[in-house]
Amino acid sequence: MKGIIIAGGAGTRLRPLTYTRPKPLIPVVNRPFLEYQVALLKRHGIDEIIFCTNYMSEQIASHFGDGSRFGVKMQFVNEETPLGTAGAIKNAQTVAGRDTLVVLNGDILTDFDISSIIDFHRSKKALVTLALKDVPSPSPYGVIVTDDEGRVQEFREPSEAQKKALVSNPHIESTGVDYINAGIYIMEPEALDAIPTGRPVSIERETYPKFLAEGKPIYALSQQGFWLDIGRPEQYRQATQAILSRDITVEVPGEWMALGYWAMENVQVDPTAHIAPTVHLGTGSKIGPGVSLSGRTVIGPGCCIKANATLTDCILQESVIVGQGAQLTGVILDDGCHIEAETVVTVPSVLAAGTVLRKGTRIE
Repeated sequence: MKGIIIAGGAGTRLRPLTYTRPKPLIPVVNRPFLEYQVALLKRHGIDEIIFCTNYMSEQIASHFGDGSRFGVKMQFVNEETPLGTAGAIKNAQTVAGRDTLVVLNGDILTDFDISSIIDFHRSKKALVTLALKDVPSPSPYGVIVTDDEGRVQEFREPSEAQKKALVSNPHIESTGVDYINAGIYIMEPEALDAIPTGRPVSIERETYPKFLAEGKPIYALSQQGFWLDIGRPEQYRQATQAILSRDITVEVPGEWMALGYWAMENVQVDPTAHIAPTVHLGTGSKIGPGVSLSGRTVIGPGCCIKANATLTDCILQESVIVGQGAQLTGVILDDGCHIEAETVVTVPSVLAAGTVLRKGTRIE
C-alpha cells in the first residue's frame, strides 16, 4: 500500500503567503504543513509516499528529498500543466504500480483514523472508499449520500450560485447535517486504470459520478476527529489555533517549557516577558523585556520581538522584526517583515514578505 498526496495547487486564496512558497510548505506552528500529512500516513503504516506536484514543485522535492529524514520513502511526480484531482492521481500511476493507494488532498489538516477507513474499504471489497466529514446543512460543499451499508448513492453538488450565497452568509440557520467529501480516498489500481490521460480530470465531478453510473462499488465512511480544509487566511488561523489548543492530535514541534509555552532550539526570552501557554516560539527567536505574547501566537525562526511589544493571535514567519512598543492583533507577517516601533495594527491582516511598516503606523 502506498500514499499519494496531491500537492500541486497554486494556493491563490492564500496569497501573498504563496508568492514565495507552495501552499503545502506554509509553516503551521513552525512546521511545514505537508509534514503533518506525512506523519499521519506514517502513523497508519504508510511508509511509501508519492507527491503529485506542479506549482513550485522544486521546493517540495528539495524539502523532503528521498524521505529518509522523515522515516519514509518518497517519490515525486510533476505535472507540466495542472491536471485536476483525478488527472494528478492518474499521472502518479507510473510509479504507484498496482498497489492500493491512500490519497490525501494536500490542503487538509486532520487526525482521522486512516486505518479504520482502510479496514472498511477492504471489508466492502470496494473500488474506492471516501472519508466523509459531517458539516451543518445547508453546506457550500458537495454532499455525498449513502445507503445504510455505506455504499454511495449520489454525489449532490450545489450550484455555483448556492455556493456563493452560503459562503457569503455563513450564519444561515442549520437544518440538519450533511456529509461531505473529506479529501481522503482509498483507491484500487483499477480505479486509476479508468481515468483518462493527457487532460485535466475532476475526481468529484467526472470520475466518481462515472463510477456510480456504471454501478461500481463506491463506498464512504464518516469519520470523527479534527478536519479542516486550509484554503484561506482565516482557515490558516484556525489550523494554528487548533494545534496550539490541542484540538487536534498531532505532534507539536519543539518542547513544552517549564515556564509554560512551546519553544524550539536556541530561543532567548527575557525574564520580564509574559508568554501565554498557547504561544509557540521558533528556533533562534528573541523575545525582549516587557514583551507580551498572548492568544494563539506563533513566532517564527529568527524573529526578534523588541521591548514592550504586544502581540495577540499573530503568526510570524521567518526573520520578522517587531519594534519596541508595537501592538499587533490578528496579523500574519511573512518572511522578513519589519514592523517599526510604536506601530499599531488591530485589523486582521496578511503582510507580504519584506513588508516594512514605518514607526507609528496605525491600521485600526
